[in-house]
Amino acid sequence: MAASLSPIFARLLACAALALAFLPASARADSNLAVPAAAPLMTTAHGFAVGRWGMDPCGGQVAVTWAHMGAGINARSQWMSIDPSDPTTFTDCSITYNLDVGWDWPKLCTVVEHELGHLSGHDHVNDPHDVMSPYYVYPAPECGPAATEDPSAAADAVARKATSTTASRRATAAKRKAAKRKVSAKRKASAKRKAKAKRKATAAGRASASRLGAASLSGAGSLDAPLGAASLSSAGVPGARLTAVSLASADFSHARLFGCALVAAR
Repeated sequence: MAASLSPIFARLLACAALALAFLPASARADSNLAVPAAAPLMTTAHGFAVGRWGMDPCGGQVAVTWAHMGAGINARSQWMSIDPSDPTTFTDCSITYNLDVGWDWPKLCTVVEHELGHLSGHDHVNDPHDVMSPYYVYPAPECGPAATEDPSAAADAVARKATSTTASRRATAAKRKAAKRKVSAKRKASAKRKAKAKRKATAAGRASASRLGAASLSGAGSLDAPLGAASLSSAGVPGARLTAVSLASADFSHARLFGCALVAAR
């Protein structure tokens, strides 16, 4: 069932799971487990669930109770959420197990996994072999009768597998990040080299243009400019160099005569 809670738009989600009605006799528990179940068994089953779902639902904060709920239901999980599709938003999580039905280890273990599956964001699946089947028909593989001899050892194996998987994923992610950083560093170094080469080429081009301009100016009217400049300077005329260049670029023979005339005028 679901109900809106204003003003925070939270939803109270409740799931009645693993009903016993119309099931074959082989699916029923042998009722050889005292309830409420001992804490070590619940802890072991919880460990199986964490290994299966890859997360500890609700940050590990799940209130567990036992109550008389009548026939036809094994357990019920409830939680609050502002986004039912995101289990990381689940809060106020709780699971109530039924005192009125028979229990054995395979059933307890499977039901715990099922209810914590809901708190991990998983819905019912129409497959009797799946842990998320709405009916308890077959126990989860890790919850089978063989596990009842030492369920904690089986839980440790599942936990080790989950830890190994997590470590492997982290190592892969770290390698990818390192590779990205390496590629990024190479790109930055290449960009710096190109920028430096470009700046160097630009500076060289400017220096070459400057030298070319100086050579052009010094070579303009080089035949007669010195004579004209010297004559104009000796005559005390301002702007002698400009006049000398103009004279030299006009007519060489006249420039010489004018220069000589200025000299003679002294």
